[in-house]
Amino acid sequence: MKYLCLCYYNTDAFSTLSPSELEAVGKACVPHDSALKATGKVLAQGSLAAPDSWTHFVPENGEPNLVNEPYIKSSDLAGGFFIIEADSVEEAQTIASKHAAANYGEHLGFAVEVRECEAYESYSV
Repeated sequence: MKYLCLCYYNTDAFSTLSPSELEAVGKACVPHDSALKATGKVLAQGSLAAPDSWTHFVPENGEPNLVNEPYIKSSDLAGGFFIIEADSVEEAQTIASKHAAANYGEHLGFAVEVRECEAYESYSV
C-alpha cells in the first residue's frame, strides 16, 4: 500500500527566521532525513516552493480558471511530501515518524500527516 505523507510548517513562524537560523533548521533535519531514507520504504520525496508562487484552478462556466494564490489560505501549509510503501497503516506511521517534521521544529509548527492512497498510478516520464 502507498501512503502520501505531507510535511507542514507555519509560514508566519518560518518567515521570522534569519539565514543562519534557516541553515540551523536544515542541519537539524539531516539525521532525521537519513533515518527516513534508511527504511528503504521511501519511493519519492520533495520540497514545495513558497506559497507566494502557488496557483490553483477552479471550474468557472465549465472551464478551468487559474487563480494566482494558494487554494488553502492558512499559515499552516504543506511544505514537503514523501510517498512510502508499507504493509499497514501502522508501518506507515512508524516510517513517517522518522521524518524531521515529526521530531523537530515544534516552534515552527512542523507536523507530518499520513494519508493512505486509495488509488496510485505511476507514470514514466
